Amino acid sequence: MQREFTVACAEDEMEGLIEAATYLDKQMRSISEGGQVLGIDRCAIMAGLNISHSYLQLQNTVKAREEVESRLETLHEQVEKCVSNLEQGTG
Repeated sequence: MQREFTVACAEDEMEGLIEAATYLDKQMRSISEGGQVLGIDRCAIMAGLNISHSYLQLQNTVKAREEVESRLETLHEQVEKCVSNLEQGTG
């Protein structure tokens, strides 16, 4: 949003930092152009809140997926054990 900041980072993190700054700028411009918020500070806060909200939703989705995968793995192990017992005649 026509402001520049100097930020120190490791050289191998520069690409990610530029990508993050570009994403933040895009989010802030979207909020500003939508007329939802006045002032760059409030715009930055709203963009930060929106990005944080999206991140937390994604984190919850990943967590739920990991729980489902863990449960499926447990069920798969139980089925394998039953099949093995049946094949051995102990089930």
